[in-house]
Amino acid sequence: MKKIFNSVNSPCLLPTPSPSYHSCADGFRALAMLGVMWFHIWQQSWLSPKVSLLGVTFDFTHIVRTGYLFVDVFLLLSGFLMFLPYARSAFDGSSLPSIREFYLKRAVRILPPYYLCIIILFISAYMGGEYYTKGEMLRDLFSHLTLTHVFFTDTYLFTRLNVPLWTIAIEAQFYLIFPFIARAFKKWPILTYVSMVSAAHIFRFSYVAPMADTQMYLNQLPAMLDVYANGMLASYAYVYLSKTVKPNKALSLLCSIAFVFILIEIHSLFEGQTYEDGYTRIRLGQMERRFPLSFLTAALLLVSSFSLTPIVFVFSNRVMRFLSAISFEAYIWHAVIALKLKKWRIPTYEALENPQMNNEPIWQWKYTILCFAAALIVGAILTYAFEKPLQKRILRPKRPKDD
Repeated sequence: MKKIFNSVNSPCLLPTPSPSYHSCADGFRALAMLGVMWFHIWQQSWLSPKVSLLGVTFDFTHIVRTGYLFVDVFLLLSGFLMFLPYARSAFDGSSLPSIREFYLKRAVRILPPYYLCIIILFISAYMGGEYYTKGEMLRDLFSHLTLTHVFFTDTYLFTRLNVPLWTIAIEAQFYLIFPFIARAFKKWPILTYVSMVSAAHIFRFSYVAPMADTQMYLNQLPAMLDVYANGMLASYAYVYLSKTVKPNKALSLLCSIAFVFILIEIHSLFEGQTYEDGYTRIRLGQMERRFPLSFLTAALLLVSSFSLTPIVFVFSNRVMRFLSAISFEAYIWHAVIALKLKKWRIPTYEALENPQMNNEPIWQWKYTILCFAAALIVGAILTYAFEKPLQKRILRPKRPKDD
C-alpha cells in the first residue's frame, strides 16, 4: 500500500500513468480469469451465489451464468497490451519489435503450457478408452497440435482435449496477423479500426446470425476482430493521454465518476444477457453485446488508469498481480479440474450422479471453493515451476562469443 501512495504525485492520491505499462491491466486480467472459471464451475455445480450483508442480499447469479462474456475481456486485453509498443512508436518514434521477435515471444508464452496440457489429456483419454476410432483420435490430436481444432465440429465442440482451449487457437490465429494489422493501425488508426469493426459486424450479423445453429461460428476469429480493435484503440488513446495529459484533481475525479457509470453499464449488459432464453437467442445476444461490452470495457480500462488511486489500487495490488501472473495456467486447467473432481466425487455428494440437480447446497459451496483452490494452486505451480523458468531459458539474451 505504501508503494501505491508513494507513486502518486500529490496528497490528493492522483495516479501517474506510464505509456509503457498500464497499472490496472493485471486486475482486469485476474477478474476476467475468475469470471470465466466461475462460469465453467457453475456449469457443474449450478450454485447461485448470494451474499447477505447488513440485511441486504447481493445476488451474483447473473454474473456467474454469463461468465463466458469474460472471454472477450481476455481478448481485448491481448489487443491492448500487444499494441502498446506500436502506440508508443506512433507518438515518440521508438523502434518496433521485429516480427520474428514478436512471434518468438508469443510462441514461448502460449505453446509450452498448451502442449503440456494437450499431451497429458491425450494420454489420459487414450488410456481411458475415450476414443471410438483411431481416426477420431488422430484428428483430435493433430488438429490441437496445429491449433486448427476450431475449424472442425468434432475437434472443437466434441473434443476429448479440453473445450476451453478454443480460445488459444483464436489467439494464435490473431498473433499470425497482428504485426501487420498493428503496423496498419499505427499508420491509419481510424481506417484500420473501422475496417476491423465492420468486418466483425458483417461476419456476425450477415453470415453467422442467419444460421440455424451458430455454435461453430460465433467465436471464430472474424467474429472477434472488433474486440481486438477496441483493445488496440484503447491502447492508442492511453499512450496519447499518458504523454500529453498531466494528472490533476479534476481529471482523476471525472475519470472516477466515469468509471462507476461505465461499470454500471457493463453490469446491465451482463444482466440483460441473463434474460436471453434458449441457446439460439443466447448466442445471438452474445453477438449483439460483443461490441458494446468490449467498447465499454476498453473505456473502463482507459479511465481506470487516470482515476483516483484507491480505484487503481483495487486493480493493481499484489493479489491481482499474482492472479494475473498465474491466469494462463489456471485458465488452461480449471475446466479439467472441475470435471475430474466431480467425476471422482470430491467432495462427496449424495446423488448417484448430477448432484447439481439434487439440491445439495453444502456440496455446491464445497465443490466451488475446492475447484477454485485447486485451479489456482495448479496454476501457480505450473507458472513458477514450468512456464516462467522455460521462458527465461529460451528468451535469455545470447552472450557474445569471446574473440
